[in-house]
Amino acid sequence: MKDGRGASRRRSSGFVALALAAAATASFACDRKGRPAASSSPITLRVGVAQFSATSPIAGLKQLTQNLSVENLARGGEDGRMQPWLAEAWQLSADGRLLTVKLRSGVKFTDGTQFDAPTAAKMLPDAVRRSFGSMFEDVEGVEPSGLDNLTIRFRRASMFHLEALESSIVKPGSNVGTGVYETIADSASELRANPEYYLGPPQIERITVSNYPSLRAAWAEALRNNLDMLYEVGPDALDSMERSTTISTFVFTRPYQHVMVLNARAKALRSIEFRQALNAAIDRAALVRSALNGHGIVSSGPISPKYWALPEDVHEFKFDAGRAVELTDRASRTAEQKLHFTCLAVPNTVNERVALEIKRQLATFGIDMAIESVSQEDILRPAAKGGYEAALLELVSGPTLLRPYIVWSSASAFNLGGFGNATVDTALTRARNAVTEDDYRNAVAGVQQAFMDDPPAIFLAWSQRARAVSKRFTVPSAEPGRDILATLRLWKPIADDRHATRN
Repeated sequence: MKDGRGASRRRSSGFVALALAAAATASFACDRKGRPAASSSPITLRVGVAQFSATSPIAGLKQLTQNLSVENLARGGEDGRMQPWLAEAWQLSADGRLLTVKLRSGVKFTDGTQFDAPTAAKMLPDAVRRSFGSMFEDVEGVEPSGLDNLTIRFRRASMFHLEALESSIVKPGSNVGTGVYETIADSASELRANPEYYLGPPQIERITVSNYPSLRAAWAEALRNNLDMLYEVGPDALDSMERSTTISTFVFTRPYQHVMVLNARAKALRSIEFRQALNAAIDRAALVRSALNGHGIVSSGPISPKYWALPEDVHEFKFDAGRAVELTDRASRTAEQKLHFTCLAVPNTVNERVALEIKRQLATFGIDMAIESVSQEDILRPAAKGGYEAALLELVSGPTLLRPYIVWSSASAFNLGGFGNATVDTALTRARNAVTEDDYRNAVAGVQQAFMDDPPAIFLAWSQRARAVSKRFTVPSAEPGRDILATLRLWKPIADDRHATRN
């Protein structure tokens, strides 16, 4: 499988693996006002998830349902440039400090209230703070101009300002957004269609989400026709599901990477040369083949290889056995350096296979890595206190640079593990302060180089997942680089299928 560097450059806040949810189908008739009315026997798409947290605010069921009910002003394309969503267009002033935004007209929140420029002006500062933390400090003020236009004033110029348009628009203290669906009361497992959605109501009227102890258990329910969709299928199960005659699988590359974070404050990983040796010792292509069953994209660093500002000739992390031997020998001569460390990993099939493959590869260079299992909820607790040596995580890394910035910058409130170091901080700050595109491209190359010079992690592979949907439903194709759930509003049951689930 090719890595992202050789493909054409192309393009999901939070930082532990974030996700979208699935959808329910229903037939609609039209009343005399032209609005769709639900049929008396609505069709429901039953969605199965595995081991999802019911309480986590940044992952699990709550995040899943929010991703269907909340939208952003803009969203990143394959190359990381912003594309319209709730905002139709925008223009940044020559000095980079004034952003004029034209909003889409006719948008309503799922509670029926209007989304317009005066409302956006009140909500946007909190939205930026909630989504990107320290970027809020750059916002000097937001003012409406009529119902469809607003201006955002910044205290300083930054190329990150456009990427901050990806901030989520949600009413304060609630989960009310402008999305295709709305949650039912405080339920984290049921949604209903928004009949006044500005692009037209979805044909899917109701969504139910059931949480199972394992993907195997959810798959068994799908085979019994008790589920219509598996929300997320990992690389360990994808091959077997692709052979199914009743399920269609839709593979997509997520803007997250499998990453082994290295704590340079820990004695075992204090040596820069040792951390460089660890990066040189990992054959990422072999890891994708063996641990991810070929379902992953080889990583070349912390930035999406399709990011518009990443130079084509930038240095990349690569497997180099000779350099690994040389650096390991140097590190082993240091009196306090022992070629041993412990890595925290969540005990699921994919993480276990990735961790074991890393352990096997490092062992060929005389490096001993112990693996310590820890739950998904607990893995960041020792990281936040600095009480770890390494941790295997899935971290947001694209499609923009602002997303990895909030994970690795010490100035970010979302850097929950104290990740990174002074070298990386300096490079990220330079990128944030760049004003012209030329300066920004140079700064982006500098970020990549900083991660190589003083590596705070081993970037392994871009994560691939799949949605598995019953063939009783028609699912339109998504545009390149997007999850198939981007077409959610257009999903519908096959007209002559009598097995579609009804209430």
